[in-house]
Amino acid sequence: MHLPRLSFPFAVLLICIMASCSKKSTPSTPEVTLAEKRKADAAHNNGITPGVGNVLIEEKLTPNAANQLVFKIAYNEDTLAGYGKIDANGKMRYLTSTVLAKKGNTELLVTEMFPEVSKSRMYTLLNGKKGSIVVEMNHISHTRSVMSILNYNWGTGTGEVLVKSYFENGKQTAGFSTLKEGEGGDRVYNCIEPQPSDDVSKSVDNTLDYFQCGGLAYDTHPTLAAIKAAIVKGIESVKNAGNMQDKKEELKSLEARYGELNNLFKSIQGKVAGYKFEKTILAGLLRNLAATIAELKAALMPDVSLKPFAEGSLLDYDEVTDDEIKLTFTLIDNETNLPYTKQPVGVDMAFVIPGTSEAVFMETKMTSTANGMVTFRLNPKTIPEYEKYTKLTARYAFSGDNWDPSATRDITLKYIKPKIVMADGSDVPYQATFNSGVKKTFKLVNEDGRAIPVNYNDVTLQNSNAKVAYTMLKGTQDFDLTLSHEEAADQLTNIDVYYKQQKLRTISAIVIPPCGTDPVITGVTMDCDPKGNGIRIKVAFKADGPGIIPYGGSGACDMTQTCYPVRLYFMNPGAPRFEIAANGYDVALISGTVNEGVVAITIKNCVPGKDARGSLETYYPNYRWQVQVMNRCNKRSALVDL
Repeated sequence: MHLPRLSFPFAVLLICIMASCSKKSTPSTPEVTLAEKRKADAAHNNGITPGVGNVLIEEKLTPNAANQLVFKIAYNEDTLAGYGKIDANGKMRYLTSTVLAKKGNTELLVTEMFPEVSKSRMYTLLNGKKGSIVVEMNHISHTRSVMSILNYNWGTGTGEVLVKSYFENGKQTAGFSTLKEGEGGDRVYNCIEPQPSDDVSKSVDNTLDYFQCGGLAYDTHPTLAAIKAAIVKGIESVKNAGNMQDKKEELKSLEARYGELNNLFKSIQGKVAGYKFEKTILAGLLRNLAATIAELKAALMPDVSLKPFAEGSLLDYDEVTDDEIKLTFTLIDNETNLPYTKQPVGVDMAFVIPGTSEAVFMETKMTSTANGMVTFRLNPKTIPEYEKYTKLTARYAFSGDNWDPSATRDITLKYIKPKIVMADGSDVPYQATFNSGVKKTFKLVNEDGRAIPVNYNDVTLQNSNAKVAYTMLKGTQDFDLTLSHEEAADQLTNIDVYYKQQKLRTISAIVIPPCGTDPVITGVTMDCDPKGNGIRIKVAFKADGPGIIPYGGSGACDMTQTCYPVRLYFMNPGAPRFEIAANGYDVALISGTVNEGVVAITIKNCVPGKDARGSLETYYPNYRWQVQVMNRCNKRSALVDL
């Protein structure tokens, strides 16, 4: 039969009646009152979450504490303890670890999180001894994570990988691929760090969620279900391995407590703020646990420090000249100030995106017993989507130090950014002129003009004008590009140049029609211009392809070029060769077209009473004269004497 719940005053009154209370009754002691309150609180909490009893929260948080016991939750006969990082104002920022303690505190499951490098790990503590089987999670990015089960040596801070699984977008994969833009909607690591709150219970609720999201997988985060399944499967496979029989008790505890912890977090998630809790000064084994673990570690660690070795390091990476980032350290014996070589010491290294806790690469290495040195190397191009990172922070610490303390070094990254230039290194014109069927040679260099290794097989083109055909001949140092068409008029086209599927630039090109054969002068006559413009030399011609260029010119001229394309040569008496009559004549197309017509070359006025030839002789006695026409491809007619 279900009895209605009695209010506290009514219950007291009822007890007094049944016990024949009188004014002379002895008042309750503080101990009795506290016991009754705890009993009532436990009943209230159990009503919200079956199995949950008293919740105790630390009354005095120590400002700037790195890992202080913050709360204890009684769950059935076990206890869940939470440890937090405390800010300068004495408010909890977030949980750094939890401990699930079985009754008697001889069997503990420790889960730690290191936000500085997006890493978490879980292990057992049986009868005060840290277990060597460690489940470790490394969050490489918002979509990528790696789960490893390690056979861990707490003395050296290194572990043998027994199981490793990769996850991308909440799904287990064989490894990491380079995601295309737009992929990856569900983020595995999508955790917003909670802000400190005066309401400790609210902070606990928020940070429990943060801890689950950023640490090992729990049922409350569906996108992490694959990780949880992989952990359970991994533990089972290690348990069944023939060479792990001496760790059966440890693995059995790890497997059982991990399942219990999942269930516990699933049941209390979002409900802590609704519990009745007691603020008190927390004490006992769980309060001293962090110090105990630190002492276990310190007993195994020599008195040493890491000193960066500048000569063996490369922190300013330039892809044009460098193959890798390199950081070298010397392990120094603090007593002798000399390299420590008695035994190898483990060093953890994480390359972190500045301003975040996302580690793009993590590694643990041992110092050398020959010279005390250790070197970490990273080829930045092995990082997925590496081009988006221009800086990294190298965070390093002794293995087993839980990244506290840790130190950092800043790294700069400069990648090759290819651009296209002409073969001689000059810039490609904004609008380039191509003669149809005539090649131009291009090459790729770095954006600052430095030479770079290029596989020209990775150069591809796209052409916007279907009337223009292109051919590309790829070499080892450059490539030739030929544009051609059969149209009578000039053609415009845009050539998009790609290298390794990345667009470098667009070349805007004018493609001049095919040049055809050499122009032919079919006749030359002379007269005096009826309009009074002077001596007129009329040159009849034929030219296929683009036709001739019906212009004169001005200024100095290289005779091998197309300046003064309708050309008048002269040679004065005694001169060794013909010269261009530069700046001495005008040209006009007086009939026909550039393919067949007549151009007129006019010079000085006719002499009164003389024809054109007589006038020319009067001005220039005994001079010899020649004419020539050419097209835009510098194809020329034969020279014709006047």
